[in-house]
Amino acid sequence: MNHSVKWLVVGAWALLAGCGGDDAPKAGQTVLTVWDWHAADPSKGAGLWLMNIDQAFERLHPNIKIKHVAQSHNEYYQIFMTAAAAKSGPDVVMLHQGSRVLDLRSSLRPLTDFVTPEFRKKIVGWDVTSENFDPAGTPYAVPIAVQGLLWYYNKKVLREAGVTFDGTAMSWDEFLDTCAALKKAGKAGLAVGEKEGDWAAWFLNSAAFQTLTAAERDALARGELRWTDPKVVALFERLKELNDRGCFQDGFMSTSLWPDARYVFLRGQAGFFLGLISDVAHWKEFGKFFGPENVGVMVCPTFQPGPDADKFPIGGAFAYAVTAWSPSPKEAFDYIAFVANEENAKTFLTEVGSFPANQNYDRSLLTDPTARVIAAWLASGRTGSQMTGKTPMALGDVLNRECQRLLSGQATVAEAAAAIEKAVPRK
Repeated sequence: MNHSVKWLVVGAWALLAGCGGDDAPKAGQTVLTVWDWHAADPSKGAGLWLMNIDQAFERLHPNIKIKHVAQSHNEYYQIFMTAAAAKSGPDVVMLHQGSRVLDLRSSLRPLTDFVTPEFRKKIVGWDVTSENFDPAGTPYAVPIAVQGLLWYYNKKVLREAGVTFDGTAMSWDEFLDTCAALKKAGKAGLAVGEKEGDWAAWFLNSAAFQTLTAAERDALARGELRWTDPKVVALFERLKELNDRGCFQDGFMSTSLWPDARYVFLRGQAGFFLGLISDVAHWKEFGKFFGPENVGVMVCPTFQPGPDADKFPIGGAFAYAVTAWSPSPKEAFDYIAFVANEENAKTFLTEVGSFPANQNYDRSLLTDPTARVIAAWLASGRTGSQMTGKTPMALGDVLNRECQRLLSGQATVAEAAAAIEKAVPRK
């Protein structure tokens, strides 16, 4: 990080650190500073959910004051790593499950002393928050949500383009034809934001089940399967084909994934959106905008049928960790365990519209038809790990950059794959 960016980040951190709760801590209270990106908007969704949790926790623990600090999602990890270098900042930190947790574990407190067998049993996602991606390994963060990637479509926009579709699977050729029909009707096929490079990685994760087995995805993460392998290259070829066939909206390379690409879909300017199952850009938000009857959900369009082609990727949801320098690790974990309890899992589902990692919730609470489809897929095991879920952060940055070069015509598929392979850390 160059000095100007570093001090900009430090300044932003210092500014935001003063934006906690309105009430000053009372004498003798333990202050727990909690960092995340959801609290940036405490008026709705996960931000409001967390504010309500803070108040409930403080009522149960009058000797503890929660100071919730919202950080920018786009610069979140730069800000946290700057704080970690100074061993200051939060006691509790929100992190994406997967490599984000394990790459930063030197700044986190192992939770072995706090996670009981009973607590571990009711939470899913330990495999992406524990040492060596082993669900029985040393845990460094507690999963709070279940996240996944699915393809949503606006039935009304499709009908206006002369396309009648109400299914949960579509062939690749059918998808390309539908994009062409949407384009003819003045709409984009797919709302995309590739400014940061993240959308292409989402697509690769969604499509990977058609060419890679679970063992091969793990081998790719370990560096045993090369990014230049034909099975991996085939994914980049499909990504390029979507662009070559004009499936994206104009200006997608300068459009941010958050929030601009989502807004393209919400405004009815595109027929499809590769979105999430929890938090934002998901079934509840789309149902509110379009009406639940106009929202459809499906897996990645099928270009190579196989036993795993009907699966979708999960991972990358948020988790909470205790920082290594926190002077109050027990109180910090008590707060995390409270966030993850059954009652809050229920409200996470009903109020936020997100699937909780705590699986002790009543499935009958789901009334949205799209949510019911997703819940059924989750329950039946139609999921798998993300292809990039265990990829080191530095390699993920190279992947994003090379996908941008590919989609902007600055690199061929072979050149992009070779550059990513060259960046793989090997002993």
